[in-house]
Amino acid sequence: MGDNKKWTRRAAVGSLVSGGGLMLFGTGGSTQISTYRDVAVNTGDGEDAVLQFDEDYDGGVVTSDAVNVYEITDNVDAFELDDIAVEARVDGGTVDATVTGGNDTFDVAVRCSDNADGLRGSYAIELIFTASNPDFTITATRTTGPVEIDCYDFGSSNNYRDSSDEGTAAQPDDPKGTIDNPGNVNDGNDDTYATAVAVCNSNSSGNSGNNGNGNGNGENGNSGGDRGGRVGYALPPTQQNGAYELYVKYKNSNGKWNVYLRDIDGNDLTEKYKLTGGGQNERSKTIEFDRSENSAIGANAGSLYLIFETTSSGNCVSVDVDYFELRRTGASST
Repeated sequence: MGDNKKWTRRAAVGSLVSGGGLMLFGTGGSTQISTYRDVAVNTGDGEDAVLQFDEDYDGGVVTSDAVNVYEITDNVDAFELDDIAVEARVDGGTVDATVTGGNDTFDVAVRCSDNADGLRGSYAIELIFTASNPDFTITATRTTGPVEIDCYDFGSSNNYRDSSDEGTAAQPDDPKGTIDNPGNVNDGNDDTYATAVAVCNSNSSGNSGNNGNGNGNGENGNSGGDRGGRVGYALPPTQQNGAYELYVKYKNSNGKWNVYLRDIDGNDLTEKYKLTGGGQNERSKTIEFDRSENSAIGANAGSLYLIFETTSSGNCVSVDVDYFELRRTGASST
């Protein structure tokens, strides 16, 4: 097929039946073909290929929204959309892969999966393709170049901690109060919030509800000696060394709330910084850390925890949190 014309499916199958070879395109991975006869499998390029695998990543960030990473061209009209399957793997987890399109060209896209809540950064993605029809099956493995992935889910039980049974992050190891809707932080929606709620005061019967009305199950109730709130989030790994700042967007702060960073062992890495101001208007605060704090943060870049804490004794004091980010000094806010 050196005249740069496409194979037809009949010609491709005929080549197999006669013991001839099929050409496949796409370097950087393995390719196998299975038929009813022994055949020679050659490597070709361009339109001489049976299946042509081309990287097709435009730099987008993989989140819950799918991003195209590869394109498959069927040069022999051998496969329908339902004939092609793909599995995607990355170091440290998996992402979901889908195939769409038709008319000889298929797009391969990936998105965050349910068990990829810790993936955040640049990753090479291994793609395992299987294309199968009644006549033959082609399997191929290809690896992408660096793809930006942000699957970090603050609502995952691994990534937050309060005094309920769900949050299991390592810090704070002595939580008080709860985080309502923990996954609403950093979700890209300015109308949704996670709410840190301090321990509520007990009523005279000692059976305080979640809203302090005495009608709940007592989860946030106390005998009056353990008031306050201390809840937190595990942060994604950050780069080591350099100067850092913490950016927080919040509203409806009542009581005196502080934010600070801890390591995995519960050691405070920074001072405790106040979130000032209440009301329904959203506020933002940028905290620039000093040299000793920056050193401590850099030394624990892979195991950092953001703590929201109040010592207010008011009934169920709370703060709504929209967004937070630990970043290098000089980065722009969201």
